[in-house]
Amino acid sequence: MNSFIFKTLLLLQAVALCVPAFADDADAGGDVDDRYPYIIEGVVVDEAGEPLPGAAVRLVGTTFGAGTNTQGEFSIRVRNDDPCVLRVSFMGYEPTETAVTPSANKGEWKVKIALRAATNSLDEVVVTGLFMEKPLKDVPVLTRVISQKDIQALNPQSFEQLLQYELPGLQISYNTMSQLPEITYMGMEGEYILFLIDGERVSGEGADHNVDFTRFNVDDIERIEVIKGSQSTIYGSNALGGVINIITKTASKPFTGNLNARYAGSDGQKYTASAGLRKNRLTSYSSLTYRTRDTYSVSDLDDDGTASSTTTMYGYSIWDFTQKLGYTCNERLSVDLKGTYYHNKRDKREGYLYQDFFIDYALSGKIKYLIADNQQLVLSYIFDNYKKDKDFYVSGNTRTDYRNRTHTPRLDYTGTFGRHTVSVGAEGYFEYLKHYFMPDSSSVKGNSAAIYAQEDWKVTDNFDVVLGVRADWHEKYAWHVTPKVSLLYRPWKQLAIRAGYSQGFRSPSLKELYQEYDMGGLGYMMLYGNENLEPETSHQMALSVEYTQGGLNLSVSAAHNRFKNKITLQSLNDGTNDARYENAEKARTTSVEAIARYNFRFGLTLTGSYAYTDDYEEVSGYNMSYVRPHMATFNVLYSHKFGKIGTNISLNGQWACPFDRYSVRTSDDGEATATKHSYDARTMCSLNAGVRLPRGISLNVGVDNLFNHKDKSSENGLQLPQNGISVVGTINLNLEEMFKL
Repeated sequence: MNSFIFKTLLLLQAVALCVPAFADDADAGGDVDDRYPYIIEGVVVDEAGEPLPGAAVRLVGTTFGAGTNTQGEFSIRVRNDDPCVLRVSFMGYEPTETAVTPSANKGEWKVKIALRAATNSLDEVVVTGLFMEKPLKDVPVLTRVISQKDIQALNPQSFEQLLQYELPGLQISYNTMSQLPEITYMGMEGEYILFLIDGERVSGEGADHNVDFTRFNVDDIERIEVIKGSQSTIYGSNALGGVINIITKTASKPFTGNLNARYAGSDGQKYTASAGLRKNRLTSYSSLTYRTRDTYSVSDLDDDGTASSTTTMYGYSIWDFTQKLGYTCNERLSVDLKGTYYHNKRDKREGYLYQDFFIDYALSGKIKYLIADNQQLVLSYIFDNYKKDKDFYVSGNTRTDYRNRTHTPRLDYTGTFGRHTVSVGAEGYFEYLKHYFMPDSSSVKGNSAAIYAQEDWKVTDNFDVVLGVRADWHEKYAWHVTPKVSLLYRPWKQLAIRAGYSQGFRSPSLKELYQEYDMGGLGYMMLYGNENLEPETSHQMALSVEYTQGGLNLSVSAAHNRFKNKITLQSLNDGTNDARYENAEKARTTSVEAIARYNFRFGLTLTGSYAYTDDYEEVSGYNMSYVRPHMATFNVLYSHKFGKIGTNISLNGQWACPFDRYSVRTSDDGEATATKHSYDARTMCSLNAGVRLPRGISLNVGVDNLFNHKDKSSENGLQLPQNGISVVGTINLNLEEMFKL
């Protein structure tokens, strides 16, 4: 299978290399031009008349589109000269629609489209919650977007670092067994957050119940859409805590070429080469990244200066490769293919005679058909194969201890009829799991499916209702139906009130059902699955208020989750250290988030956010939660252009409050003993300054962990240990600007 996938990726790359020649032939007067003899040409500029390279131009009601080149120019070939409408969008600018008439002669005339700088981000288009494009301001489902501008300002080394500074209420801890990070978001652990890449599920487990976050290459991310809670009907299964959809980069211009290097010494290096092509109806995007980070240790010292405990953060060397291909067959039909490869060589662990390798191959395809101007049908399929190998370098043997292989077919229909937009669809999820937690490291299989329907009803110009129902089928638990409703009301233009109620459903994972693992291999502690587990269900209520006036955006949101049959690992209380997955009786989470942002017209943007989480997990009358109740993030970004030289400086930070938690130990006679643990407040900051020079050269210098914070080893279950300050240097070469391509 690995050989097949590797050959397929090579084939995709070979096809991509042929795209320029094929596209040029089409331009030379072949069959493509014969069928599409008319042309729409134009230029996209800003308010000052400067060209905007990379602006997206789409012919409304068709699959046709183009990206502007370094001079802001674009061209689209069409079948006839009927009047049509162009929709033009660009990051940081208000989208616009323009009526045009195609011309029979190339270069006869060009339409000039000027975009106005946006005072806020509410015109950004999102797709995750509704499976259709919609401006953020009009989405009833509470959604947050981390834009490309936000990512560039932070310049993070890892995906976890990016989320840490962008999402209040996010905690990243460290699993000392797997040597990988885990997350908790607004009181929800990793198993309750559904991670998607371009709308498709991600297979594989990194740390316990968490995906392998090192799979997410920051350099390939265009933006991130975050839906809080189980509000999404389309992606609702196993997403009680929310959906994080990572939208990756694609070819946005006739030619795109970038070389990027990021160096922070032992704290990480990253080198990326990418190339994209958008010519006529063919698109291709290729990206290759190498990233590495050194191993480091954090120790707690006794009064005499000796280390009482040590946590080692093992480094890695990672190769990422992505190849995307797209072809617009005609006005109604388009096809996309994507292949990815991920290879993570983990640093050797002290005292072990093997080295870990994490490997993933994924292939996906999508067919989009426009049935009519306001109706579309999308058929997609993804195969994802994630595994963990152990290389016994002394004996020369390799063993696969973990493999998660998934097949996910999906069919979606979306149609707009007056004030009603209807979405219906179905998906299957077929999973194979080989896990060293299983008896004799054996394998198990699981099948599930879902059907769903959703209606977005614009009752009035000021009132929107989204009604959805999802039916999940599991081969062990049969059918489970979850309804959802979201409301958006605008009493006046500047104010938006959103409210929602949703039920969530999560079936036990294969590991929770069937594992039988001897922790340490000496019989000291056994971890058991439980085939008698009941699925988790939840009830979530959400309310938010958002105010926007010019460059000011204020929002306050609150959510309350109550769980039934929440699955937790509990002691057997039989005089041993053994534990088994059980359904807990009491579990609830309440969270409040407030965000304030102001864009000054002279290039300064201030952002602050605060999150309060009341997480309650009771054992013997004590709250065992690891969740800090109060957290905040802040960002100061200033950007200005001096002639042809652009500059920017940003300060990002996350603050977490001090708090207390308990651990409970039950003796052989059933008596519970609680131990109180106290944790200090924590502040993390990063500072970045950059300059964009003519000819496509960008330089950035930054400082991560600005105040040289160092965590304690004993706090690794609460937060990912940091080992002090690091200085970062980044250079990016934009090849199309450098060579005026």
